[in-house]
Amino acid sequence: MTSFYRPSAARRIPAALAPTLSRRSFLALASSILACQETQPRTDGASLEDSAIDTPARQRPAIDHRRRRAVRPRLTVSIAPLPPTLHRQAERWVARLRRSIPTHWDLVCTATGQGLFRLFATHGNPEHPVVGGRSFVPVTSHDNLAPGLSRAELGALLAGAIENWRALGHPENLTVHRASFEFDGFRLPVPHARYRDVGSLGRTIEPGFFALVEPHAVEPRLRVLAIEGVDPFRAPRGAPVAPELVEWLVVEGPLELLPESGRRAEAIPAPVYGTITFVGDIILGRTVHRIMSTRSDWASPFRLVAEELRWSDLTIGNLECALTDRYAAPSDPHTLRFLTLPRAVEGLQLAGIDAVSLANNHSLDFGWLALEDTRRTLDGVGIRTFGVGDYLEEALDPVFLHAGTALVALLGFDGIAADWSGATERSPGTAPLRPEQVEKAVRAARQRADIVIPFMHWGTEYTLVPNELQRAVARLAIDAGATLVVGSHPHWVQGVEWYRGCPIFYSLGNFVFDQEWSPETKQGLILHLWFRGSTLVRYELVPVVIEDFHRPRIATEDERRVILERVRRSSRALAP
Repeated sequence: MTSFYRPSAARRIPAALAPTLSRRSFLALASSILACQETQPRTDGASLEDSAIDTPARQRPAIDHRRRRAVRPRLTVSIAPLPPTLHRQAERWVARLRRSIPTHWDLVCTATGQGLFRLFATHGNPEHPVVGGRSFVPVTSHDNLAPGLSRAELGALLAGAIENWRALGHPENLTVHRASFEFDGFRLPVPHARYRDVGSLGRTIEPGFFALVEPHAVEPRLRVLAIEGVDPFRAPRGAPVAPELVEWLVVEGPLELLPESGRRAEAIPAPVYGTITFVGDIILGRTVHRIMSTRSDWASPFRLVAEELRWSDLTIGNLECALTDRYAAPSDPHTLRFLTLPRAVEGLQLAGIDAVSLANNHSLDFGWLALEDTRRTLDGVGIRTFGVGDYLEEALDPVFLHAGTALVALLGFDGIAADWSGATERSPGTAPLRPEQVEKAVRAARQRADIVIPFMHWGTEYTLVPNELQRAVARLAIDAGATLVVGSHPHWVQGVEWYRGCPIFYSLGNFVFDQEWSPETKQGLILHLWFRGSTLVRYELVPVVIEDFHRPRIATEDERRVILERVRRSSRALAP
């Protein structure tokens, strides 16, 4: 390739960039670099002016080649103060730039703001080329029952124009408490409180708390708000749900002079989570069976909620009936023995259910043979079962499944019918909910799995507040190594209690059921859990309402508020 510049004997600019730059770009870059070098002192003691003088009256001194040192071309990049996420991206951009220039060039980073290129953060619509960024999610407390936000409401909260959550749908007066974060969140200009990071919030969060935090900093005490109906954790990976929720890393300078690697934007980092979903009691017998049979639609109970269930890595429920054609279904509309045909497994498949607990007071309604039929039917479509066994040790064994990168152990315990249908060392049955056996089983599972979740069938029917035995056993399970505890059976939703940093969801209520004789028995909860590795980072409760004696649907906004208010009342009754 023919060179289009004449190298100087005193200062030579390498031709390594010539193949990647146009003539005009190369000359512009060379001029910028050489301009930067003009200010460097000469190493031989002479000034730049002296080196230009060459007259007969003055003899040029001899050059000591041992002392002479070549002047290296230099690129300067100034980096403004940045939060950790953007600073790491800036370092990676500089590293890419360093790899794209000749090895004998110097690349110098400075914080003075004086440089050929300048990296800094900005909000809104960036005016300079974007090379990276970080996203935020809006968070509040679980006590705040306001639904998600519109973009206009989000902007008003950020600007401090909304002072009470009642204006956004909370049923009571609740003052907005705006928080700003120095490192892993959005820095509000005039917040009510400033924090170093999310970890410095402490154990108690103001009920009206509002902030924007980076997704990786979310923790279970914070409730994530949807924007325009889109949950940020369920949006396409890396896609911000609103421009207001992004801070851009931009570069100012002659970017056209750089190779392609220096102009390429880095994708906004998006954490990868493992997800687990739980639902409460599923009874496919009695009225539910008759409706499915009459309509010849064996998936009918799940058609309105399947989309809400099957997106998760794992979806778990409590199945309280036999799937068998060994016996006829009872014709008594008030029977307390639940049975349906094996075809009803189609609904569980539609909903993407991966495993069910059989540790309850109805799995043995038609005896062990019918239960074996149930297990065989479920196993045939890949749905795992737990909480029962041919003998006690097998009943107490967990089922192991994966959520994200974590190995999950699921245990089922029957605290209602174990006295007459519980497994023993010599006979089959359900896993009894007895404190010593719960502790032993959880400890053993903890040795093998990253996440351990016992699913308890317990409590007093038609009550809002869990009893003392439930609380004692739940705490014992957490002491033994449970990540969290989930429960069902009371037919009503119950509250959430925190113990040693772990949540206890005492009752998710009914899910597929035919108890339409009270509002409370028609209410249930879908529990979504997000994990980063083995660490729980977030939970969400999605209320459902059962209609037509067999089919849950996502609650309307008014229904949602009523159901979550009941959860909140129960939770407050559990507070110390």
